Amino acid sequence: MNVWKTDTRSQQIYLITLCGACKNLLLALIKMICGWFGHSHALFADGVHSLSDLLIDSLVFVGAKFGNKAADYDHPYGHGRIETAVILFFAFLLGFVGAGILCNAIYAIINPYTPVPNKYLIWIALASISLNEILYYITRHTAQRYNSKLLMTNAWHHRSDSASSFVVLLGLIGSLFGIHWLDPIATFLVGLLILKIAGTFGWNSIRELVDTALDPDTTEQIQQSILQIPGVRAIHQLRTRSIGNYVCCDVHVLVDPKITVSEGHFISQKVEQQLMQAFPLITDVTVHIDPEEDEALDFPSTLPTRSELKILLEQYWGQLIPAESIQAARLHYLDQCLLIELLLPLSYAKNKHLMAQLQQIKIQRTFITDIKLYYKCDPA
Repeated sequence: MNVWKTDTRSQQIYLITLCGACKNLLLALIKMICGWFGHSHALFADGVHSLSDLLIDSLVFVGAKFGNKAADYDHPYGHGRIETAVILFFAFLLGFVGAGILCNAIYAIINPYTPVPNKYLIWIALASISLNEILYYITRHTAQRYNSKLLMTNAWHHRSDSASSFVVLLGLIGSLFGIHWLDPIATFLVGLLILKIAGTFGWNSIRELVDTALDPDTTEQIQQSILQIPGVRAIHQLRTRSIGNYVCCDVHVLVDPKITVSEGHFISQKVEQQLMQAFPLITDVTVHIDPEEDEALDFPSTLPTRSELKILLEQYWGQLIPAESIQAARLHYLDQCLLIELLLPLSYAKNKHLMAQLQQIKIQRTFITDIKLYYKCDPA
């Protein structure tokens, strides 16, 4: 598997995650302390949210460390699903945090407590919005550069922190103007926002873990890219799936049934090369070469194999063509029938009745639909 997991990629992910962890620790302490003594339930809840982010940052470290490991014997498709599992766990944790904040907000609405928050809390909320937005853009840029779903998830988590701080800011401003119910309402909205983000992350992770295909537009682009390759007549059973940051796909390709095995293999290599060049996220391609449309056909299990056919033909043709005289034999299993092509020495071309005699086998073995003879000139 061609994956681009380098030390530079891991170092950048670790560095940006460490910056986010320092930000979360700083904001969590400031928000919780100031929210408690400054009489703001919303800001305190936002501080708990930032504190939970520290655990999420540690999960990002774990996911990046093990998810970046290259493929090995036990994991031939790499370790990308580790990142997916971490994101799913991340979503569950966010869900618990969001539910806790919602419960706290509902309690505050039912049991109103109306002290006026201190004005300086507005500056803390503004500082939180600014820091989270800065971390969002830096993390998103790094995630796009190194194609990290885990880091992109963390980037949107910074954006959610920014949004929740903005809601807190609105609640603080409302409370300062005597609209005291805005603070618990703001807390409630923060909880809903966190639950929504948790649901989005969790659903996307579950879709990946159950091998959900790529979106229809991308799948159509992949199909059109394959059909442009010379020698490809049609395709079917195109299947795609995501594994962490990368994509695997397999496809059945219809080719001319009379080409050689080596040419069919060459076409399959061209398909693999084309897809990996046109779609950098695709790192593993499996191509099945078909000589005919076989989706609606049953496997012809009653047809003889080459070794079985050799015994059968010797019974019919042993006197006409000794086995050692057949220089090559090609078998075409098409439309649940068998076409036989024989390469014989040029001397056999003198026998004008040879073909008619060989064709007699078709009367008793109806699965043989045709027999063709080719002759090879002896070297001078």
